[in-house]
Amino acid sequence: MDENVAEFLRRSILKIPLGEMKTILSAWNFLSEDQLQTVNLRQRKEFLAQEIILMCEEKCASVDDMALLDIVYTQVHRHQKLWNVFEMSKEPGEDVDLFDMKQFQSSFKKILQRALKNVTVSFKVDGKNAVWIRIAWGTQYSQPNQYKPTFVVYYPQTPYAFISSCRLKSTVPLLHQALKVATKHHQIVQLDLRSRHLDSLKAIVFREYDQVSQSATLYS
Repeated sequence: MDENVAEFLRRSILKIPLGEMKTILSAWNFLSEDQLQTVNLRQRKEFLAQEIILMCEEKCASVDDMALLDIVYTQVHRHQKLWNVFEMSKEPGEDVDLFDMKQFQSSFKKILQRALKNVTVSFKVDGKNAVWIRIAWGTQYSQPNQYKPTFVVYYPQTPYAFISSCRLKSTVPLLHQALKVATKHHQIVQLDLRSRHLDSLKAIVFREYDQVSQSATLYS
């Protein structure tokens, strides 16, 4: 296993609270149940991290595997991010397309990788069918910074995306372009909604979205 991958994993393990360690590692779905049973949680975090690194080395873990672990951690600790809400729209009269997950992922990743040589894009679908996207940005001359990623939470068949604050403002237009193309929308605008409480933001926008949808159905 590459030393950069090992360091990425070490830092990830150190930030996971011990009380959540088994739950998060299990949700990661990379280590086997037998391996998880042997994990000793009664040792110092640094030793625990080394134990898990050795397990992952046996399975030839990659940076993509570590990115998925980071998504699982962020799903649990989503309140640590500041989330912005974006609404996308189609041309008037344009039909809503059926969502194809493989096509969405391929299109989204292709847009970013064509424009930026060094970028890591990872996807994970949660139990509520939300697509969690993690983007680690690099430049034409530097590798992706795995410790300052951007997260996107997109709900298929809706016009809404929730995006964590981007540290590199220059990447924002590219991210918006990737979302528009992958979701087959023509425009994206930021709403005046921002919070660390992702669930509250979702409740607000989807309540309004459902009301508009019901009204449209009544008058159609």
